[in-house]
Amino acid sequence: MSEKDEVRPFHAKDVTSGQEAAEVVAAVLKHAQERDRAAKRTVGPKKQPRWLVPVGVNLGVFAAYLLIWSPDWVVLNPIAPPASEDQIEVTYNAMWLALNQIEAFRIDLDRLPQSLLEAGVSGAGLDYTPQGAANYVLIAQVGEESLVYSSAQQTPQEWGAANAAGMSERIGG
Repeated sequence: MSEKDEVRPFHAKDVTSGQEAAEVVAAVLKHAQERDRAAKRTVGPKKQPRWLVPVGVNLGVFAAYLLIWSPDWVVLNPIAPPASEDQIEVTYNAMWLALNQIEAFRIDLDRLPQSLLEAGVSGAGLDYTPQGAANYVLIAQVGEESLVYSSAQQTPQEWGAANAAGMSERIGG
């Protein structure tokens, strides 16, 4: 290769007159006009196919049938509530925890809490009633059975032992 050879990319064209530049500018302007026209042109929403109406009506009728008459194959198995023995055991455990927290509160502050929340017990479904300065009653209802603790009648340990024995009889242990 000599010094006189011009080095340029393989796709470059030979230099021509201003006619080629004018053609390129005209093509760019034409393309810009077409884009402006296309942008101004609005296209309406596409119509739904005709077959969609009868399918929608049929599905609506079918849904109404399922809602009103509920055939057997539609009804799911309901979730059975836990056995009453399990509910009693869970309530007994919650009550035992509440008793321990109330007693810990009494030992720490030398007084009874005004509510279960003050003792640190929340959402247990228990009824707490202070009776005087030293006694209280804690009641839990499970179905038709009631678990009752009265600090005037027994200590938490005595109540726990009595209910643990009754629990094993109810469960079959």
